[in-house]
Amino acid sequence: MRRKFLAVTVPLAACMAWGNVLAQPLEEIVVEASPIVKEGKAETASPAPGYYKVVMSSRVSYADLDLAKPADVATLEWRINEAATVVCDKLGKAYPDSGPNTKECAKRAADKALAEARKVTASRK
Repeated sequence: MRRKFLAVTVPLAACMAWGNVLAQPLEEIVVEASPIVKEGKAETASPAPGYYKVVMSSRVSYADLDLAKPADVATLEWRINEAATVVCDKLGKAYPDSGPNTKECAKRAADKALAEARKVTASRK
């Protein structure tokens, strides 16, 4: 009888604990980079045959930061800029003819992620 109780209780408790973990908001910003579409080519939901869109991303956690502190906000911004550089460097190496160069790509990727970080930071003040 005790085995049946444990066989039901332990998985149930694990599911409840996992559900609580999943319900927690993720404290991270996604840094996403994609090659620039060449001039004259419109970006559409389904590209023309022979063309495809590549997207690489990185998640930057701020779970260990207190975003009410300017030093921690600066740390998050640094992490985002570093992640953007790494993602764009990988993208450039994997697709060297896709454009833009790493510096331009990283600026675009970081700008989007920093906009999201500013929203999060504003909500923490």
